[in-house]
Amino acid sequence: MPEPKGAADPIDAQSDFEQRLAACAQQLLEPFATIRAVQQVYGARVREQSMQAYGRLTEAHMLLTGVLADAILRVDGKMVEASQVGEERTALFASFVIGMGLCEDAIADGRYLQALTLLRQESETVAQLTLISQGKRKDGEAANVKVLEASLRRIHGDLSAAAHVSKHDVVRSVTRLDVSGLDLPEFTAGARYFPAFDKNLARRAFALHLVLILNVIEHMSTEHEERHAPEDRFGAAERNAVDLAATLMKGEGVVEAD
Repeated sequence: MPEPKGAADPIDAQSDFEQRLAACAQQLLEPFATIRAVQQVYGARVREQSMQAYGRLTEAHMLLTGVLADAILRVDGKMVEASQVGEERTALFASFVIGMGLCEDAIADGRYLQALTLLRQESETVAQLTLISQGKRKDGEAANVKVLEASLRRIHGDLSAAAHVSKHDVVRSVTRLDVSGLDLPEFTAGARYFPAFDKNLARRAFALHLVLILNVIEHMSTEHEERHAPEDRFGAAERNAVDLAATLMKGEGVVEAD
């Protein structure tokens, strides 16, 4: 049956599309590569400054992450009796651990707005774990952050503002470009499209991340106590590591001393 007059040849149409695509890609390749390179270069520069600013918090991080990892590896592949509480907790533990590296990289590279959004999710993970322990979690409902300890409750509003980009001053504070040293008209404002280092924010965000890891360790200890064999439960070695990490954090002035 002959094709209707005027029908486009599919092969010619595909060829035209590929030609237009190639021309457009060639035109945009340089700006694409430039913005990617700028992000990477400035991110790497900020990371170096962050690692120095953290001080001994990096040691606390290693200890806490090590405790968490050791607890996971101890029960890896072992069978336990199924329970709704156990399944809910384990899923939350897993989601927290999967996202840890992403959150840490965002903080270290100076992508603070994104880091605060991830910290908000981590804090809500802790809230959900707390609700499970209290027998109050309702599937499908957002976590009631009132169950968090006072220090975490106080900052949740700021984390939410970052996640929802709802406050101009919060967004502006992490994208402002300092133009004070340039010969420009008064009240000129600049915005940067690359990460920049903020020592105070970097330390506070990383410290919050460590505190949230501490909370997850506490909930995981409860889970192991309730559902796993005695040899797989948290013991003196874990308590010692957590105490040492807490001492390092107190020494850095990011948590209050007892």
